[in-house]
Amino acid sequence: MTMSLHLRAGPYAASAMLALALLPGCASVERLQLGRAADATASPTLRKLSSPEELERLLADGKRLAALVDEQKRRRLCRGPKEDRPAWIRCPGEPPADEDSSVLETVEVTGSRLDPRDLITNNQEGGVDEGDIVKKSGDFLLVLRGSSLHSVRIAREGRQVLEHAASLRLAEDGDEEIWFDEILTFGPRVLLLGFNYGEDEPVAELQLFRLGADGGLVRDARFWLRSHDYFDSDNYGARLQGDNLLLSLRLPLQLQGDMVWPEWSRRDVPTPGWTPLLEASDLYYPVLPGRSLSMHVVLQCPLAGLDGERLACRSTGFVADGSSELYATRHHAYLAIAGLAAEAWRSRLVHPSDGDWPVEAWALRRTAILRVPFGGGAPTVATVHGDIDQPFQFREDDDGALWVLPLSGEHADEEATTRYGLYRLGPEHFSGFAGEPPPPRAFAEVPGDVGTIRFDREVVWFGESSWWGQSDPSPGRLWALGLQDGVLTPVPISHSVQFLQPSGERMIAVGLVPGGGMGASLLVGAPRPQRLHTLDWPGYFSSESRSHAVNLGRLPGGPLLLGLPAWPESTRPGDDDPWPEERASDLLYARIDADRLYAAGVLEMQDPGGRECEDCWDWYGNARTFFVGGRVFALSGSLLVEGAWAGEGVQRRRRLLLP
Repeated sequence: MTMSLHLRAGPYAASAMLALALLPGCASVERLQLGRAADATASPTLRKLSSPEELERLLADGKRLAALVDEQKRRRLCRGPKEDRPAWIRCPGEPPADEDSSVLETVEVTGSRLDPRDLITNNQEGGVDEGDIVKKSGDFLLVLRGSSLHSVRIAREGRQVLEHAASLRLAEDGDEEIWFDEILTFGPRVLLLGFNYGEDEPVAELQLFRLGADGGLVRDARFWLRSHDYFDSDNYGARLQGDNLLLSLRLPLQLQGDMVWPEWSRRDVPTPGWTPLLEASDLYYPVLPGRSLSMHVVLQCPLAGLDGERLACRSTGFVADGSSELYATRHHAYLAIAGLAAEAWRSRLVHPSDGDWPVEAWALRRTAILRVPFGGGAPTVATVHGDIDQPFQFREDDDGALWVLPLSGEHADEEATTRYGLYRLGPEHFSGFAGEPPPPRAFAEVPGDVGTIRFDREVVWFGESSWWGQSDPSPGRLWALGLQDGVLTPVPISHSVQFLQPSGERMIAVGLVPGGGMGASLLVGAPRPQRLHTLDWPGYFSSESRSHAVNLGRLPGGPLLLGLPAWPESTRPGDDDPWPEERASDLLYARIDADRLYAAGVLEMQDPGGRECEDCWDWYGNARTFFVGGRVFALSGSLLVEGAWAGEGVQRRRRLLLP
C-alpha cells in the first residue's frame, strides 16, 4: 500500500512563500530592529575574516543581538499574565524579588595507510574508519576497557590463537580524570582519543602508541587539543580517511579575556608549550546570523606527521551559532551547522527565542552544509531547510552528489507528526555563496517520533524507535521514501526500529517486540518497499544503542552473518540498578540468505569476568562483535570469546578473560 503523504516542491515552497509574505512590509518596529542587528552577524558569501579586529567586531555584534533578543522576549512576556512567565523575569513596576529568590544567570558549559584486512568496525562509509572500543592491527586486536588498553594476539606464524599479549594503564599519576573513548589503528601505530576533565580549560587528548612484534605497547606521543567535549550520542570523535586523521573541534567565542582558543600542545616533552591551530584571519565568517558564536574547526592531520614533534594539521575553521554535525566520506568532510535565515529575524511568524515553532515557520530554519575537500582547496557551502542532528541524515553518491534528509517541522494534533524534506545536492549546489536552499525533491509527513534514519540506493528508511532498554515498546512503524519518485510508503513490521543496517541491496531493521523479545526484519526498497522476512529472538532485549554495536561479516566460503548484542531476559536489570549498561550482553547472530533471515546461534557471555568490568561501558558501549576471516569474535565487559561457523550456527571455540 502506498500513502499519499508525499509532496513535491510546491507545498513546501508555499510554506516559504507564506513566511516571506510576512516579512518587512508587515513586520513590527521591534522585528525590523532585530533584523538589522542580525544582518551584522552574517555574510552569505563564504569569506575569511580580515583580521582579529573584525572577529572582535563580529563578537560584539553577536552580543548586541543576544541582548536585543533577550530584551524583546522580556517585553513580550511582560505583556502577558504574570503566571505565564518564568519567575526570574522582572517586569517594570514590579517589586524586587526577595533576597532568597534565585536569579537564573547565563552559564557557559564548557594513498592510504589503512589495511582493508584490519577494518572490523561497522563504519557508515567504506574507506573511512571511525573510532571504536576494539580495533585490529595485523595479528593483534586492540581492546579499550575502562582506563586500560589491551593487546590480544589472534595469530602466530599463520596459526590461529587467542592470547593476551599486554596491558597498559592509560592514566598516569594525576591523570585520573581522563576519559578514554576511541581507538584507531594504522600499521603498527595505535591512536587513542580521550577527554581530560581534570584541567581548568577543556582539552581533548590524543595518545599514540607503537605496537611491537610481541604485542607490547609503547607510548610515543601525547598531544592536547583545546576543545569542548567531543562526545556525541550517535557520532564519533575521530576518523581515519586515507592518509589523514580527521577531527572536529568546537569552542565558544567570547569577548572576555578568558576565551579559550583552539591550540595544540605536545605533553610528553620537558617544557610543553601551546601552538595555535589557526589564526583569527583563518576563520570563515558566519553565513547564517547568530548570537552565541562558536568556532567549528575541521582538522585533517597527515598520519605521517604524527611521527614528528609537531601536530601539522590542515585546519579549516568556521564561525557559527549552534551545534554542528560531522559526516565524512572518501572525498569530503561535511559540517552541518543549524541556524536561522536572515528573514527569520524580521518575520512575525515566530520569535527567534521561541522553543516551539509552528509548521509554517520551519521554512525559516536553515542548515548550512560546509564541504571541506580532502584533496585541498577552499571549502564550499550549500543550504537546506530544517535541522540535521545525526550523520545518518546524509549519504554521498559515487558521483559526488549529497543526499540530505533534514527535519523540517513537527506538530501535534491527535498524534504527533514529524516532517522531513529530501534534498539531493549536486556539485553545482556547493559554491562560495550561501543562497536560498534549492527546492526539496520530496517532502514527507509521518506520524510518531522518528528516531532512526538510513539511506540505501533506492529509498531512505526512517522508523519509530524505542528507548534501547525499554521493556514494553509500542508496535513498530517504519516508512520508506523513494529517492527518485518521492513516494512515502509505510512498511508494517512487528517490532520497533532500534537499528537500521544496510546489507547489499537490502536493509535490516532491528528492535524490540511488544510483549517481550527482539525482532529483525529484512527489507527491500525496490521495485517497491516491503518487508521480506522477520526473525524473532524471544527472551532477549536490546542492550546497546550505537551503530557500532551491530555488525555484518561474510565468512570465506560461508554465510553472510548479522551480529548484535542483547541482554537475556533472565538478567534484566531492576529499576534500582544504577548502571545496567555494565551488565554483560550475549551476542546474537542471524544468517542472511537471499530474502530470509535464519537464527545462527548465540555466543553467551554470562560467566565470571563478563559481568565485572568497571567503567567498561563508558558511553560508547560495552559489547561488540566483529569478523576476521572465518573467525567470529564477541566482546562484552572483560570477556573476549572466539566463535566459528559450525554448519548451522556460530559456536564457541575459546575464551579469554582480559585482566
